[in-house]
Amino acid sequence: MSSVSYRVMLDHAPGGPAAFRQPHPHAIDTRRRDATVRAQTHLSKRQIRWLRDAASKSRGVDPEDIVRAMVDLAMELEIHWSGITRPTELRDTIRDAVLIRHAG
Repeated sequence: MSSVSYRVMLDHAPGGPAAFRQPHPHAIDTRRRDATVRAQTHLSKRQIRWLRDAASKSRGVDPEDIVRAMVDLAMELEIHWSGITRPTELRDTIRDAVLIRHAG
């Protein structure tokens, strides 16, 4: 059981609303030199455009750095993988697991 699951269980009363917290300081920590396995995936034109734009605005972070950080972040989510049988369920589950901060 991940540390996220453990903490959510402690903070979450049965039947009550889910508890949310920021990831712990070492949650998103995979460095380029620690990445030894190459992975490939298909992205939409919109996704690759965002990825390249984010990397170009960052001045020093490349698209692979962003993908590694996003995988680290996904690892922190409370996802019950065994219950997901379709990509649509995955997307719905992730939407339910995340709160997004917007600038006010």
